[in-house]
Amino acid sequence: MTASDLAFSDWVAEARSVSVLDELGRRKISLKRAGSEMVGPCPVCGGRDRFGVHVRKGIWHCRHAGRGGDAIALVEYLDGADFLAACETLTGRPPPRGEGTRATPEELDARKEERRAKAAKREAENNRYREAERRKVYALWGASRPIAGTPAEAYLARRGIPNPCSRDLRFKADFAFCHGEEEVGGRAYARVLHRGPALVAAITGPDGRFRGLHMTWIDLSRRKGKAEIVDPDTGEVLPAKKMRGSKLGGAIVLVPAWSGVARTVYAGEGIETLLSVWAALGAAGVDLRDTAFLCAADLGNLAGKARETIVHPTDKVADKRGHMRRVHVPGPVPDFESLAMPIPPECTELVLLADGDSEPFFTRMAMERATARHAAPGRLVRVVWAPPGKDFNDVLMEALAPEQAGGTPAVANGAYQDGEAA
Repeated sequence: MTASDLAFSDWVAEARSVSVLDELGRRKISLKRAGSEMVGPCPVCGGRDRFGVHVRKGIWHCRHAGRGGDAIALVEYLDGADFLAACETLTGRPPPRGEGTRATPEELDARKEERRAKAAKREAENNRYREAERRKVYALWGASRPIAGTPAEAYLARRGIPNPCSRDLRFKADFAFCHGEEEVGGRAYARVLHRGPALVAAITGPDGRFRGLHMTWIDLSRRKGKAEIVDPDTGEVLPAKKMRGSKLGGAIVLVPAWSGVARTVYAGEGIETLLSVWAALGAAGVDLRDTAFLCAADLGNLAGKARETIVHPTDKVADKRGHMRRVHVPGPVPDFESLAMPIPPECTELVLLADGDSEPFFTRMAMERATARHAAPGRLVRVVWAPPGKDFNDVLMEALAPEQAGGTPAVANGAYQDGEAA
């Protein structure tokens, strides 16, 4: 093999090593988790959830088009490109042997216009779908009730959290947990794996308008109160939490600043994390009248998208040829054009809560990104970490025995510190 052939082989391998999810993220194509896959409308032919990416295998497929494969096949599909053009898109470099693309400038212009028209059509369809979905989940929210005296209140109490009397937290007694699809009479319907009580939370935008719903299924017979839901086909234990509607650019206002001015804001990804810190600070006698507790629902919405991905210092994954490749994760520099949860403009101190039981490097990059994104003149932004292997609710529950004996909860008394895990 000549040096030219080796360079070409390396160039193709570089293109093939790009993560399918990274390329979709670069194009701002979002998908939702469904078991071992991320699913959603096909960027080319639409639908609802016909397009999927197998997270572990790193391959995509569209059921309607019958297409799928790695990142090169993805770019060929999305752009109508040939193999060389797809590799050039993924690597950002022309072919090393000078082959170039097989398209003329006129053909490239036509493809660009075709992609623009398709993108505009997809965006209009997506907007219609998002509004229809928002109305559906708003109806579910309207059918729920305040949590006082319900299993939702008992669930929070099980986690050591008193009822925050939040307008954005409610209870729904009989909520269907859907996962995947099943065919009935030739039509596809959402597959219901579980029905039961759920704590539901409203996700609202900066204007206070309802955007989406966060749901946590409850089983008070279990130690921490969350339901255990198993996929009968795979045996996989599924997360007992889901979101519907849109979370990006919104937040769950768990506890507002009762003075009406949120000088201090605590923000994080989980409801229990934020309410654990709220409960501990309240028990310690901290004046919280000017303090708000805002839940982003996940790290992506807390920090927004990254400008670029970076190589994980240790994690690797095998590609389809069995070669070990470095894992790429979102980096510390924010993409300010992407949406993220809003922080009240009057906030002068923002405390970002980082769980110690999440993947450390990924979480640290998200916290650095959130710190940069939410920085503002006159505002102090600091990151507070839970101890390694724990979240703030773990810390609170461990503190319950000393609290009952008259002590101060450890979560409010130095069990965590700024910047580093305690």
